[in-house]
Amino acid sequence: MENRKINLTDFEQIPLAPEESVKAFGNSLIVAPHPDDESLGCGGAIALLKKFDLKVSILILSDGTLSHPNSIKFPKKKLLDLRENEIVEAAEILGIEKENITFFRYPDRNVPNRNSENFGYAVERLKMLLDAEKPRTIFVPWRRDPHPDHRAAFQLIDAAKNEKQQIIEYPIWLYELAESEDAPLENEVEAFRLDINSVVEIKQNAIRAHKSQTTDMIDDDADGFRLSEEVLQNFAVSFEIYFRSKTNE
Repeated sequence: MENRKINLTDFEQIPLAPEESVKAFGNSLIVAPHPDDESLGCGGAIALLKKFDLKVSILILSDGTLSHPNSIKFPKKKLLDLRENEIVEAAEILGIEKENITFFRYPDRNVPNRNSENFGYAVERLKMLLDAEKPRTIFVPWRRDPHPDHRAAFQLIDAAKNEKQQIIEYPIWLYELAESEDAPLENEVEAFRLDINSVVEIKQNAIRAHKSQTTDMIDDDADGFRLSEEVLQNFAVSFEIYFRSKTNE
């Protein structure tokens, strides 16, 4: 296969599932490597799950503090508090109460992966959460999404879930940073689009709640991260793309 960038349009021909299809997910856990991944990747699904009165909880794996590592106005602790307050606000917009958000606070870009010494402990910690929350479906970033924390998130869930729980994978950086070798293979997953047309505005409001990532509110770090308008456009459409892992079959 020729190595090339992946575009959102590559997925426009895959089946479109109606919004009512989220009922089959049942109670769900949204795993976000960083505060904002939950809104970007799954904001529509979360809003729909709540629309149909299903329980949704959110797990934030990292502290997100490397988004602006050189800011004087927002040193690490202050930035951590800011980003956690933003996810609380975003979750409230999506219909999730603060008590249904769990923070593991791993260092940004150091979420434990299969090669980490603390991977086994991280898996056991995650199993305890899964035992408490008892989700039917776990949403987690695409296994080869080109960010180390995103790939680690999938590896953790893959190791911790039980045989009754299904994994639904969502892309974040697949469109902007991935090459064709990172794309899903037909024998790995079943791809589908979820119709989120009725909740697009709710999703957009949740994304905007992450002001530290979408605006210049932190203006004293030349190396600081900000989601570009081009990237945000990938998440402003009337559908979300998901991959259903065939390992669950």
